[in-house]
Amino acid sequence: MALLTITGVQVANPAEIKVGRFDLTKSSRTASGRMVMELIATKRRVDVTWKMLADDQLKQIIDLITAHKPFFTLTYPDAGGTASMTCYAGDINTSLWHTVGGIRYWSEVTIPFIEQ
Repeated sequence: MALLTITGVQVANPAEIKVGRFDLTKSSRTASGRMVMELIATKRRVDVTWKMLADDQLKQIIDLITAHKPFFTLTYPDAGGTASMTCYAGDINTSLWHTVGGIRYWSEVTIPFIEQ
């Protein structure tokens, strides 16, 4: 089973996946200073890190994200199995690359995927 798919396409298995959940709220204070808050939604953010990712694997990931901008489906492991979400990609950060056996590898690639 694929650890991670973007638009239904399996990509290289990441070294690390961090799943975060955060609440979107609308808050204010009354005249007496009491906080009032309305919960609008709970959203997810999945931060993915790959170590020593081959150049063609990085290109596949970037091409999938680019071809389906602004929003696409990400499937990832989550509590109780797998989960899917419609999301967009945050900043794609890559570290130094190395050439091994004529193939370029990126030593670290991180992408945050943020739910729509």
